[in-house]
Amino acid sequence: MGHRMYAALVPPAEVLEAVDATLERMAERTSPGDPRRLRWSRPGDAHITLVFMADVDDPDTLIDALAASLADQPPVAVGLAGAGAFPQPGRARILWLGVNDPADTLPALARRARSAARGAGGRPESGRFSPHVTAARAHDADVTGEIEALSSFSTPMWVARSVTVFESHLPNPSHGGRKGGGGGVRHEPVAQIGLEGIPRRSQFRSPNQ
Repeated sequence: MGHRMYAALVPPAEVLEAVDATLERMAERTSPGDPRRLRWSRPGDAHITLVFMADVDDPDTLIDALAASLADQPPVAVGLAGAGAFPQPGRARILWLGVNDPADTLPALARRARSAARGAGGRPESGRFSPHVTAARAHDADVTGEIEALSSFSTPMWVARSVTVFESHLPNPSHGGRKGGGGGVRHEPVAQIGLEGIPRRSQFRSPNQ
């Protein structure tokens, strides 16, 4: 079995704090006996995924390919605003926070990342790119009320100057975290790739270890 990996934009600390506080309030609104069993994202986990790969054989090759592809990519200005659900609010599997991308730069950035991943044998997940931050996961739940409650949510814009590469570790049978939430998935940063004008690559650890 290979490595589960993804490349993402990570919000700055003040945006992460705003997301965490908002999701904490939303989780507290949820009754312990709620049959929908919403699983809220863990504090500090907010990110905008550019490319996800479920089975990476050689993470170092993937990281090098992403770094080369993004070397001349300018930093991008983004923010978070509003909420929605996949595939639809009445039967949601993912409740998400929306992304404000006024210059429409993220689709091109995601295409670069996916192309680099394919070239490195990363087998990226296909499908239409729809930038978002996952707020909660569910099983065909009606989250219309949550979307309405989050409709006025927004954060200041920030300039993303790097892409972080994560390894995703699936849950153990027992896990802690926010009430009803997290699903136990652990997101470990393994490398940071600077965009234009930023150092090319910094490694947190070798994923091959």
